[in-house]
Amino acid sequence: MNFHKICFCFGILLFSANTRAQEIRGTVRDADTGGPLDGVSISIGKTPDIDHLAITTDAAGQFFTDALPPGTYLCFFTREGYEPLLIPEVRIASGKETVLEVALRAASTELPNVTIKATPADRRALQALGEIPLTREQTQRFPATFFDPARLALAYPGVANTDDQANGLSVRGNSPASLHWRLEGLDIVNPNHLPNAGTLGDRPTTSSGGVLLFSAQLLDNSSLITGAFPAGYGEALGGIMDIGWRQGNNSRHEFTAQAGLLGLDIAAEGPLSKKQGHAYLANYRYSTVGLLGEMGVSFGGETISFQDFSLKLDFAGKNGGHWSVFGVGGISKNTFEPDRDSTAVEVFKDLLDIDYKSKTGIFGASHWAPIGQKTSYKIAAAVSAQSNDRDSRFWADGTHFEQDEMNEEKWSGSVLATHQFNAKNRLQAGAMINRQFFKTDATYQFQAQERIDRSYWTYQPWLSYSWSSSNSKTQVQAGLHSLIFPLQNRTSIEPRLLLTQILNERHRLSFAAVKYSQIASLWIREQPDLTEAWQLSLRHSWNAAEVWSFRSALYWQRIDKAAVSSDGRDAFSMLNVSEGPLTAPSFAYTGLGENKGLELTAERYLSGGWFLLVNTSIFDSRYQGSDGVWRASRWDLSHIANLTAGKEWQRDQWPERLRAFGFNGRITWAGGQRAAPVDEAASAAAQATVYDLSNGYTEQLPDFLRLDLRVYWRRNIGKLRNSIFAMDFQNVSIRKNVAYRYYDAYTGKVETKEQLGLVPNLSWRLEF
Repeated sequence: MNFHKICFCFGILLFSANTRAQEIRGTVRDADTGGPLDGVSISIGKTPDIDHLAITTDAAGQFFTDALPPGTYLCFFTREGYEPLLIPEVRIASGKETVLEVALRAASTELPNVTIKATPADRRALQALGEIPLTREQTQRFPATFFDPARLALAYPGVANTDDQANGLSVRGNSPASLHWRLEGLDIVNPNHLPNAGTLGDRPTTSSGGVLLFSAQLLDNSSLITGAFPAGYGEALGGIMDIGWRQGNNSRHEFTAQAGLLGLDIAAEGPLSKKQGHAYLANYRYSTVGLLGEMGVSFGGETISFQDFSLKLDFAGKNGGHWSVFGVGGISKNTFEPDRDSTAVEVFKDLLDIDYKSKTGIFGASHWAPIGQKTSYKIAAAVSAQSNDRDSRFWADGTHFEQDEMNEEKWSGSVLATHQFNAKNRLQAGAMINRQFFKTDATYQFQAQERIDRSYWTYQPWLSYSWSSSNSKTQVQAGLHSLIFPLQNRTSIEPRLLLTQILNERHRLSFAAVKYSQIASLWIREQPDLTEAWQLSLRHSWNAAEVWSFRSALYWQRIDKAAVSSDGRDAFSMLNVSEGPLTAPSFAYTGLGENKGLELTAERYLSGGWFLLVNTSIFDSRYQGSDGVWRASRWDLSHIANLTAGKEWQRDQWPERLRAFGFNGRITWAGGQRAAPVDEAASAAAQATVYDLSNGYTEQLPDFLRLDLRVYWRRNIGKLRNSIFAMDFQNVSIRKNVAYRYYDAYTGKVETKEQLGLVPNLSWRLEF
């Protein structure tokens, strides 16, 4: 796309904005039935100890006020017969209407405040114990997230990044390949550009990538479910990234534009019909690197580009129901062309031209509606697909070195029904049906290395019953999930139990015991089978004040039937694999795994101009191969510690102008990943890296340490618009963290690949 055309369109959007007041509005519904709640008292203030603005919902459950200046607020929701709710970090800005969709859960008696993020009533099947809430506001505030909720999750306990170049997540010692993605409640393919980023062999993964496929402008509050799954989740061992898209504004047209070193990002939203409440939300991104490349700018022989377009349409239905249609399409490519001077060759990669292309598309629809006063249902379906092509050849004579193709497609459908008997008893039932297609073709120096072409169905019916005592201080959530896998004629019956005891107005104690399973890696040549796991979790929550929260958690995970080598007694296990292709010719499902750990968290929500999030994880991750020996897994980092904090200084000159300056920082310290030693003799003979897995991952890389900073300047210009100029710096100390070691066929020795150095990102964001 022509650069000047983009700038011209942006200018038209900028000067078409009209003067507006600062408004916050929304709807409060019953969390189980979705019915609107009238008479809900809402208190809004910047800190808990100052005078708050008080408003009340009307007969339609709606609320509205335009009496607040820009800033970050706490919102308290209370109604007789329901659990009180606190939503922290609600941002109000000039030229941007703040819209909240709030769900309150029925209770038979008055309870202490429950602190959550605002989520529509139909978003989640059930409440999870191991849930890390991830908000759109946090992706824009935390340093070096690059507006990616997966990278935001790294600030929380138990989550480790496997490489700086990608958003791959190792959750509680599990492989990043065991994490699955959901969009709008449906299973999807890997929703990332450049799925080969940060991998050992420059080949794509099925669970991560360099850049999220869609913009943070679209995000509703999302979550990383870390393992204590409620009955509505399954087919994952290491977590589920549950992403939701927000509804567009159904009362006025609004625009957001962002320009930075990552690229151009333009979003528009507004009503399709104000009378009927229909709305649209659209977003387009084009990477700046691609634009500069078209203008002739060189980046050391490597060119990276991506672009995507996303759209969501929401239609109001009868009796408070609604329909949604959503879709996203994106393409990305990475081209490596080294210096043609043979004297400039330093490593084997410098001998090659490498072209990598990826295409991803997702399209889906959903419908939610109430049935009477106590029942609601939701149906949804989506189709998603991704294709990856990689070609490397010697630039001297054009001879092909490696060629890879990987294509994945997934059809997903779900149904959910909720019935509330009374404030103490509710029942939920649902099912997920998936059709998986996977095809790969890899060659190495004209020799076939990996060819897989398979498809299969999975069925996941589930049922959950929730009960609370007469005083609502004892709560039980008992359910059953099943994963049916016809390809292998296998069925996994998976009980789920969550117990919560409210000790007093500040303390809660929760216990979860769950079983779940996952189909083994798609890269297995043979037909894959199920790997199963049990997890026990104990969690204590202490809400010391409205903005302070302290949490501690203990967990133990036992993995059974992991895929291991069947042709000999060795240390190989699929629990350590994150990418393909695989070298083991055949597999047996007799391996074991174990993860256990302690997580401690202290969090202060943004209030009074500052916030704090500090946590630590101490854990042990082990596995057992076909030789029956317990060893440290590849993801056994032993410890992770995070400190994220920020301070904002504000100058009040409202309504003419309001300015704020902020400084946020994050430091991460983690143990190094485990690594298998490189077999130099075998590598020299193969002219490729061969790892010695006979004794497992006996080496440990040096500890990982990284400091990230974000400095920003926010301006609210009257009631017309607001802008943010920000500078993000990933790895500001320029520490040389080790990514992995490999054998280089050109140098003839083992080389060390380092993580990214200093990564700056300057951005300017305008909302109007």
